[in-house]
Amino acid sequence: MSDKELKKGTVVYSQGDPGDCMYFIRWGKVGLFTGYKTLGQKKVAELMQGDYFGEMGLIDGEQRPVTAVVTERDTQIDCITRENFGQFLLNNPNKVYQIIQQLCHTLRQTTNDYLSVCQSVSDAVGGNASDVDATSNYRFEQDDQLREIHDQQAAEPSTNA
Repeated sequence: MSDKELKKGTVVYSQGDPGDCMYFIRWGKVGLFTGYKTLGQKKVAELMQGDYFGEMGLIDGEQRPVTAVVTERDTQIDCITRENFGQFLLNNPNKVYQIIQQLCHTLRQTTNDYLSVCQSVSDAVGGNASDVDATSNYRFEQDDQLREIHDQQAAEPSTNA
């Protein structure tokens, strides 16, 4: 595990980078952004002392979905690599629980965002989310149904003109 002291504005990693390390904030703050330094830039999280970030990339090796940027001067972070991750977990069981909690929070937030988008789409096409069969398996076969609904809506004359 290595620690670094970073200046405000330092990019820790960029969206699309490979996930090869996770970070622990000893002190300071780090912002997570999508579309960093573009017109579509959006801050999705502000992390502070005691928070972890980059854990998903370390675990699954996938590309980073966001850009991590130091947002407070003299921020210190620890980098935990794949090579020392196992030992870190063995030596810090309480931190394992924190990481799992954070992953659960991220998954729950993503699920809630997804359900909100589904409700918006349903409202836009005149459906009702409660009409979905509780036994539905939510597999890709529904894509044809959504395509059919879209085509029907597009073919009907607009009443909002």
